[in-house]
Amino acid sequence: MIIEGRKRGKAEVNIVPMVDVLTVLIFFFLLTMQFKSNYAVDITPPKMDSASPSSTARIPTVSVTKDGKFFYDGELLDFDILKSKISDIGKTENPAMALLADKDAPFKHITAVIDVAKLSGVKKLSIQTATE
Repeated sequence: MIIEGRKRGKAEVNIVPMVDVLTVLIFFFLLTMQFKSNYAVDITPPKMDSASPSSTARIPTVSVTKDGKFFYDGELLDFDILKSKISDIGKTENPAMALLADKDAPFKHITAVIDVAKLSGVKKLSIQTATE
């Protein structure tokens, strides 16, 4: 009596579970990724018809929001830390900075930044406004 062996089927690789796992991983990384914009400060500068276009040179920018928060190049800072950053600007070879303030910002915060800039030796202080 001869026993016949079973024919072995061809081996198959099922990729559906692998695609499912990769899809879940992609969604996980997309949802947990943090996107950071450079200048996400919500400021509406006042309009000024006599303003001249600003130069293309990159200078540090201090922003004051309508709720009295201070930003240095888009980074939220306490006023004491901002003072030290502005005094560092005054020690450079060409001390210049730009001030961007919301039209509804408290005037005392704007004048405080201007006062610190002048006392620190900043020679060129540009106040940015909306031209349109």
